[in-house]
Amino acid sequence: MTFVQVEFLGFMLIVLTLYWGFQLLGHEPLRSRTFALGKLFGQSGEAWERRHDDLPRKLQNIMLWIASNLFYGWVHPWFLILLYISATVDYFAARAIEGNPQHKRWLLGVSMASNLTMLGFFKYWNFFVENFSAALGSLGVHPDLFVLHVLLPVGISFYTFQTMSYTIDVYRGQLKARTNYIDYALYVSFFPQLVAGPIERASALLPQVERKRHFDLDRFLMGFGLALWGGFKKVVIADTLAPYVDEIFMTKHPAFIMVLAAGFAFGVQMLADFAAYTDIARGVARMLGFELMENFNRPYSALSTPEFWRKWHISLSSWVGDYVYTPLLRTGKPSWWRTVGAIMITFFCVGLWHGAAWNFILLGLYNGFWMVFYTFVTPLVPRRLRENLPAQFLAWVFHTLVVLQPTGLLFREHSLTRVWQHLNQPWFSASEEERIAAGIVMAMAVLGTLPINLSYWVEDHILPRIRSSPWFLPVLTTFWSLEILAIFVFYRDGANDFIYFQF
Repeated sequence: MTFVQVEFLGFMLIVLTLYWGFQLLGHEPLRSRTFALGKLFGQSGEAWERRHDDLPRKLQNIMLWIASNLFYGWVHPWFLILLYISATVDYFAARAIEGNPQHKRWLLGVSMASNLTMLGFFKYWNFFVENFSAALGSLGVHPDLFVLHVLLPVGISFYTFQTMSYTIDVYRGQLKARTNYIDYALYVSFFPQLVAGPIERASALLPQVERKRHFDLDRFLMGFGLALWGGFKKVVIADTLAPYVDEIFMTKHPAFIMVLAAGFAFGVQMLADFAAYTDIARGVARMLGFELMENFNRPYSALSTPEFWRKWHISLSSWVGDYVYTPLLRTGKPSWWRTVGAIMITFFCVGLWHGAAWNFILLGLYNGFWMVFYTFVTPLVPRRLRENLPAQFLAWVFHTLVVLQPTGLLFREHSLTRVWQHLNQPWFSASEEERIAAGIVMAMAVLGTLPINLSYWVEDHILPRIRSSPWFLPVLTTFWSLEILAIFVFYRDGANDFIYFQF
């Protein structure tokens, strides 16, 4: 099940009705009856009430846990087996680490080995066998290798990182191991962010799972509006641009100007698609009384690679920063070459996380190179030049064309041969038809950016001024009506999956 399927609307209606219905058990008329009910069992009303004071939250969590399993196992129920292998190993590993601190390194090793083995097999096995076979073939050896084409479970890269961070935080003493398995399992399987993030930390999400949640109409409406905006970005922008982008990249020999236009359009499509998932996830979670971390913060406004990765896929960037980059820097004396090595290893992991293919590895290393470049060169640029608006504009153009465009091309084209074909051709040679095609795709991409940029302007300049005025709700509902109308017009059966489902 995905967020843009019609079935999801029915699913959410049932979930929200049951979920907030359980809160009624905590309302005063029902709570007062617990005194009388407790006397029937030979207990004081106060004792009975204390025992059942947390009942609404427990029922909400059980219901959400069941709903999350239904959501994730909708198409492939066997995916749940892998999810709970990862979750259960880390649940017991964390408890064992806390109970046996003298063996905590070995126990952490068991957790890491279990998760990385599972992730490595299901995500990288095919890649390894195919490349090993190709390497032997180049040496004239052609063995009869058995290649098991393993189906990649949706979201495995997200939930394994989430469970590993829980165990690592317990190992570091930054988090207490949990004893309630249902609460912990809900943290791992929480359906709004399970499939494509954001990658939540246990320190942020688990306390929300464990505390009481009360219905708040304003918060519910804000969550609905955020989810609706995500649906708009997915259906109206991302899925509308996708056929134009696909058409060019499926062309056998597209002119460079067509590739450039498709690369720009794909950048808009990818931002709209991935940010849409995050917005829907955060909106749905907010409607349920949870708050998930922001995953995107206007990334295409970045003037440098470090700034870009602070704004793009923030949950992944911060995860590798905390659990890969920082530990690498702590392993020895500070030096420039250790910093370079830590950056390159970290971005190699970022590329590999995205997929088992050479294009993703090269994507990670390419961004690692530019991360090193900006890390060491930026401090050498005078501050007054860095704050100069024309210089900032030139920095933005350079980063967009030189860093982001090749990154998008490496992300979109899985074949390095195709990437080389696109780049190794005359840049200014194109027929009239090819120029027209490139112009159409570029125009569509620009149109796709207009609603996104308009939303930034409204968020910065309109909503703060009217938030406390009587005009706030009418303006908000007007935007919602326009978004619903656009979704209804642009929606079509067989809509594209979210791009990050493949990771």
